[in-house]
Amino acid sequence: MDQQNLALVSCGTEWDVVRKCICSAYFHQAARLKGIGEYVNSRSGMPCHLHPTSALYGMGFTPDYIVYHELVMTTKEYMQCVTAVDGLWLAELGPIFFSVKDSNLSRMEKKQATKKKLSQ
Repeated sequence: MDQQNLALVSCGTEWDVVRKCICSAYFHQAARLKGIGEYVNSRSGMPCHLHPTSALYGMGFTPDYIVYHELVMTTKEYMQCVTAVDGLWLAELGPIFFSVKDSNLSRMEKKQATKKKLSQ
């Protein structure tokens, strides 16, 4: 840090900054929660599971979105080096692959609103 003349700055207890940084590097290896302990790769749709040695395994809380460093293939696809991330970060950092869907209205309500708008 001295060679580059950069100040050493700590995140303190703001771990979201570190998690967002990890998300920016691994957004292409993201997975979303499908069921109890089962995740689905967001790009390929391949089912994956948390590796038993992962820090998030057996924690009692399963985050909705995660990014991982590597997949290990045994009897199942296991994700290692897993970090919990926010789904909005994926849309912000990887807009080519991810987007935020507005789910306030159901499909039927959206169709009715579109028909009503076109008929006017």
